[in-house]
Parts: sequence; C-alpha cells; structure tokens
Amino acid sequence: MFDVLKTQSLATRILVPLVLSAALAAMVVAWTSWTLGNRWAKNEMRDRYVAIQSAIQSSTFPLTPPVLESLSKLTGTHWITVAASSEIIATTISSEQTFSMPDALTTRSGRPTGEADLVEPITLMVQSKEYYAFAFDRHLVMAGDNQASRVVVLFAKENVDAVARRAALLPLLTGLSTIAVVTTLLFFVVSRMIGRLRRLETQVHRIAAGRFKSELTDDGCDEIGRLADAINTMALQLSELWRRVNEQQSAKLLHQISGGMAHQLRNTLTGAKLAMELHQGKFKDDPPEEVRVALRQLEIAEDYVGRLLAVGSKDSRGDRPQVVAECLEDVRSTHEPIARHLRVVANWTVDPAAASVMIKDGPAFSAAVSNLVLNAMQAGDHVEVTARIDQQNRCVVCVTDNGPGIDDEIADAVFDPFVTSKPEGLGLGLPLVKRAAEDFGGSVSWRRSSNQTTFELVVETIIQ
Repeated sequence: MFDVLKTQSLATRILVPLVLSAALAAMVVAWTSWTLGNRWAKNEMRDRYVAIQSAIQSSTFPLTPPVLESLSKLTGTHWITVAASSEIIATTISSEQTFSMPDALTTRSGRPTGEADLVEPITLMVQSKEYYAFAFDRHLVMAGDNQASRVVVLFAKENVDAVARRAALLPLLTGLSTIAVVTTLLFFVVSRMIGRLRRLETQVHRIAAGRFKSELTDDGCDEIGRLADAINTMALQLSELWRRVNEQQSAKLLHQISGGMAHQLRNTLTGAKLAMELHQGKFKDDPPEEVRVALRQLEIAEDYVGRLLAVGSKDSRGDRPQVVAECLEDVRSTHEPIARHLRVVANWTVDPAAASVMIKDGPAFSAAVSNLVLNAMQAGDHVEVTARIDQQNRCVVCVTDNGPGIDDEIADAVFDPFVTSKPEGLGLGLPLVKRAAEDFGGSVSWRRSSNQTTFELVVETIIQ
C-alpha cells in the first residue's frame, strides 16, 4: 500500500491513510461495543434468571402447561419441566421431534431451596436454534405438581446477540457517518490546498523556463501563502538579476561595436577629407564654393561621429569638463546644416544660467544631446529644444518633435541596445544616451502627449 501511495497525488496520500485509520478506529469501537454489549446482555440474562428462580422456587402454584405458556409470554423465555426420572413433563417449545438435554439440566442438584443453581448457562440446540439454558430444583411437593422436580428456563441466543448488535450498531453508524462528514470536509480543504500548490508549481515552471513575471495571487496567511510570497520575491529578484546581466552584456557588446564603428567611420571620413584637401590643392586661387562646403560637411560629419560615439569609447579617455552653454551651442551649430537639408524647423531655447555651470565631460554630453536632436529631426518636421538649469543646479534638456512617436511594441525597451523601429537603424543611439545620463548621475525618459514626443535628459552639473 505504501508503494502505491508514493505514486499518487498529495490528496490521495493524505486522505487514504486518514480514512483507513478512521475506519479501523470505527471497527475497533464497534467490536468493543459489541463485546461489552454481549457481556451486558448475558449479565442481564443472568439477573432475569435469578429473579425467575427466586419467584418460582418459592411459589405454590402448579406448573401446568397453560401456566408455563403464560410464564413464557411474560418473561420472553421458554420453559421445560422435568420429572424426577429426568423425563420432560411439559415444554413451551413447539417441537414435533423429541430432543435430549444434558444431565446437568435434568438431574436434581440437591441444593437447598434458594441457593443458586447453574448460574452459568449451558448452550442447548433445539430444532437448529440455539438457546442458553438454566435449571433449578423445585422442592415443593403438592397435589398435581409433584412430578415437576426440576425447571429449565431457556433464553434464545439470537435475542442476546441482538442486544449486543444494537449496542455495537450505534457507535458503528456514528463512526461511519463521522468518517463520511470528515472525509468530505477534508477532501474539500485538501482540494483547495492542492489547487494552491498546483498554482505554485505552475509559477515555478514558468520561472524555470525564464519567464520571471509573477502571476501568483495567493492571499492565504498560512505556510502556502508565505511560500507564494517567497516565490514572488524570488521571481522579482531573478528578473532584476536577469536584467542586470543583460545590461552588462549589452554594455560590453555596445562598447565593442561602438569602438569598431568609430575606427571604421573615422578612417572613412579621414580618407574622404584627405582626398578633398588634395583636390583643393590643385587650385592656385581660392577653391570653388562646392569644395569648401564639402570639406566643411566632412569636418562636421567627423565631429558628429566623434561626439556620437564618445560615450561608447569613454572608458579609454579621461573626463573633459566644458561649459554647458558651449556644448549646447556646439550641437546647435553642427545640426543647422542637417536641419536645412531635412527641411526641419529647429528652435532652440537655452537658459542663460547654462553659461555659469559646467559638465564633467563635454563631448559625452554633446554626443547625448546630439543623438536626441538628430532622432527628433528624423521623426518630425518641427523640433523644439529647451535647456534649463533647475534649483538643484541640474541641466534639464527637453527635445520635442511632432513625429508619429514610438511604436508600442518597443515602447518599454526603447533604451535597450539594438531595439529600433528604423529599417536602417542599429538601435545604439538611445542606449548611449542612457549610459551618458547614468555616468552624469542623471536620467533620461520620454513621454507622448498632444501628438508630440518629448525626450528629457537630466544631468548633474558643476558650478564654476
């Protein structure tokens, strides 16, 4: 049985032993009640016999067949009178066949009148029916009754057993009904507990599969409820740990990619610039306007790439403090040709206080702002850039555009590496902005309102 229970559910392993134990206890109680009931029935039978013996031995009426029938109906027993010759004189048992009785029932004991005789019954079988038989001597010798020298009183064994069964039936029924009620309630309670455990099991499997978002809503205050809280806490901690690991891996990959891009882009721009300078040298006088514009655009592009990737390669260079207003003016002047080319209206509003505070790394700050402004120009045709210094001497830069906004599919992961909705994009710009903001002890966020998208960059500044 125990091997079977090992393969069953928790409900079966709980209910089966309890039900079996309760059933065994009910049977033990029933057997004990039957034993005690049988003993009580036999004691009652002996008491009745002693009362009958006392009454009949001292009586003077003759024990004729009609009298025996009356006594049988009155006492619920059968009577047999035996002569001195051990022959049966009369009986209340209707029998077509004769039956024999043991000598202890038919032979006179010779005891004085009133002294107990055959207190322990003798089992007697009459017509396949079992009786408990008691016998006593009758010493009165009267006319018409002088032949009945011994009286035998028979108690039907089935009546005695019926009393014992009735004594055992009530506790048995009580035990079985109690088992039924308790089993039903216990099954209900265990089913609910099993359901809660199954939900915990499902959540653990989800966590093991890498889905750390907790979906447990167990409000219980017991051990299972506390286990659910522990699983929820574990899921949150694993989710945070997984996020940090991904950020670290993404940061490493971002640094490697940005370094490679910086190297390749600088080589390409340097080669193009050298080619243009060589071409410019062919002119003895001033070179044509087209050559000067091309050189200027190459210089702007080279400077822009340097600023854009400064964050990615920051670990290899030291901090270069710079005035915030100078950084913003540098970004504005660099992006003016781009705005004209894209036919974008770009309005700049810079707090005068920006001229009195510095940023610990000017190129990194310029690269972050440049990235936000360039994204806004690519998204809409009207861009508003505002920069202010708040009461905590932090620089707050807001870049707003009237473009369509960010896709809902990437809204929650817009600052993660390689997440982009642009077919030609790599998804590296905003992660660089986020890293720069964190390096400056600040933050970057975005919001969408009134059909406009605003990115807000907050950085810590240094008072001159």
